[in-house]
Amino acid sequence: MLVSVVAGQSDFENTVKEYYRVNPFQGTFSTFIDVLTKDSALLNKQILKQTDSTGYYVRGEYEVFNPFSVNANKVDMIFYESSLKARNDFHLFNFYTYQLTSYFPDTELTRKAIKKDYKKLARKFKRDLYYTDIKSLKGYNNIEDGEISTYNNYNTSQLAPVVISWQTLSASKQLGLTIIVRIRQLNNYAVPVNNM
Repeated sequence: MLVSVVAGQSDFENTVKEYYRVNPFQGTFSTFIDVLTKDSALLNKQILKQTDSTGYYVRGEYEVFNPFSVNANKVDMIFYESSLKARNDFHLFNFYTYQLTSYFPDTELTRKAIKKDYKKLARKFKRDLYYTDIKSLKGYNNIEDGEISTYNNYNTSQLAPVVISWQTLSASKQLGLTIIVRIRQLNNYAVPVNNM
């Protein structure tokens, strides 16, 4: 039996389920990968299998899936595998980044709604992941406005299980809202990266 060390993991999993079309915490990890890659709503798919030098990679976009209060122009999805050397250890462990980026028209009304959605999402993750690092993106790489928040339940973890951000995309006159969840595979189940 898999025992979770993430405080309030069921709330964390419910938040992920609410915002991601394919929930990594439902069923086995191999079933999740199968459902994700065969999802008929995921368009323009690019799938690269794991090799000796690269990790598993899936990319696509949704035009009809939208978990936010304002309809997005599109939602990009990226799921990819990476490796990290554990602190004070010589072995590498693999983890997966599961990212959604939604694009919205940059209007005053939309910007207000996106900020509200971002704050709602931030409150949900903060209930379970106590260590929060919030930074303004204003002025970074010519970004007019935006914010990025990193959530963790250990202040010493190398990887945070959740990162969310919103920002202006001046070149395309859009707003971007991104959710990143980092997971790893344990006994053919997905668990947050800090569940080590």
